[in-house]
Amino acid sequence: MNFNRQALNAYKKLIETTDLQEGYQEFIKLFRFLRTELKKELPAYDFSGQIVENNMDFAYFQLTDSELKAKGIKIQVVFVHKIFRFEVWVSGYNRKIQCAYYEKLKTQTIPYVLNNNPNQVDYIIKKPLNESLDLSDGFGVLEKIKASVLECVEYIKTV
Repeated sequence: MNFNRQALNAYKKLIETTDLQEGYQEFIKLFRFLRTELKKELPAYDFSGQIVENNMDFAYFQLTDSELKAKGIKIQVVFVHKIFRFEVWVSGYNRKIQCAYYEKLKTQTIPYVLNNNPNQVDYIIKKPLNESLDLSDGFGVLEKIKASVLECVEYIKTV
């Protein structure tokens, strides 16, 4: 099997000439902190699994409560690496659920980004957080994410 030599050499050069590895490790520490603290501050929610690192496309963890679960809904706290931004996603447990919610929401004016392709993308709606968020302030990031999670939960429970 052959692999892209140019991409591998670019990766090698980044590791050798930048602090990419140290920066990524610091990001993972921040993301673990956020999950741990949210779990403490939101005891009514079930946090499933651990952090999922998806090939530096995005990283996420998810949570739900009994009411959301009954609706087939989960909340995901997502970090999109390419645009370096946190987002809160409301997702269905499967594509059928996502498509059903999309049908309910597609003609409404909503305060979130509506996914226009619920068969292909893993959210129904999302709330991007401010890109200028100071990631070095862990508790500040935590408060913004917590507020966004609770806002999204309250909204989706009305749909």
